[in-house]
Amino acid sequence: MKYNFFTFCIVVFCFFLLIFKDYFYKPLIQEDQVFHIATGATFSDLNNNLDSLTNSLNIVSKKMVPLFLKKKRLDYWFRPGRYVLKQSFSFNDIVNKLRSQVQDPVNITFNSMDRVEPILGIINQDLELDSLDFINYLNERKFPLDSLYFLLIPNTYEFFWSISPEQLFDRIYLEYDAFWNLERTKSADAINLSKHEVFTLASIVDKEASHFDEMPKIAGLYLNRLRKGWPLASDPTIIYIWKNKFNESLRRVRNKHINSTSQSLFNTYHHKGLPPRPICVPSLQAIQSVLSAEEHDFMYMCARPDRSEYHNFSTTHREHQKNADAFHAWLNKRKIY
Repeated sequence: MKYNFFTFCIVVFCFFLLIFKDYFYKPLIQEDQVFHIATGATFSDLNNNLDSLTNSLNIVSKKMVPLFLKKKRLDYWFRPGRYVLKQSFSFNDIVNKLRSQVQDPVNITFNSMDRVEPILGIINQDLELDSLDFINYLNERKFPLDSLYFLLIPNTYEFFWSISPEQLFDRIYLEYDAFWNLERTKSADAINLSKHEVFTLASIVDKEASHFDEMPKIAGLYLNRLRKGWPLASDPTIIYIWKNKFNESLRRVRNKHINSTSQSLFNTYHHKGLPPRPICVPSLQAIQSVLSAEEHDFMYMCARPDRSEYHNFSTTHREHQKNADAFHAWLNKRKIY
């Protein structure tokens, strides 16, 4: 009888030792992977998703999973989110990670972009949030989608995967608010531009310049024109109108393009001052170039007749005309009409 009891104890001990090793020491996954718990997911849904991670457990350990999860009270502690499971994680580590409710954020980089609509695609791809819910939220706040041109700071943002529309908007606004510190606000005041106007001018500079080091000089030229009440006469604004109106990209802006779009408020040849809003989401470099624009007397610029994509700057129309004639001749030679 004692022998049978001893044998039983040995069997039980081996049984629990086997489970203990499987749950606490055995790595379950071959490489780091992301585990999502969707908003509204039930504990049963979570169990089903976890099941695929327990395939390497022995049959006894796998049968004991429901009891283990119950003892860990995962049904009470789990929350929606994105969790990164490490290659070294045991089953116990995975359960503890999910119980912790500490999500791993998604890093999303917003660069300078021609339109704000691609942001919706990024939201759909990288977050649980449906972009339509975000649009509806903006509409409820009477904040048109196009207003993001004035708000979005190109940068890398950390978002939680299960973020709500309100939280997403607040996170973008937080970055915007942090950008407009006292120093930058004073710089905008010094050039007599509002924050929105800084972004609008920066969008034009961004599209005009091919090189960051030339942006402050271009920004200074446009500020000179604004101060003197001249039209900005910016080709990128005509290209912007043409693309939106005809879905065509202009390689060369000619008088016919300028005159045929004269009614558009984005036409900076026929309308003085800045357009109603930015023509793109400007880069950080373009925004900063406006706030720290180069001070000079240049009123004209023309692309150089070479492949450098830099500009020749001038103070007089006569000098500018010489530069323009040389550039147009170069375009004609290359058959860019």
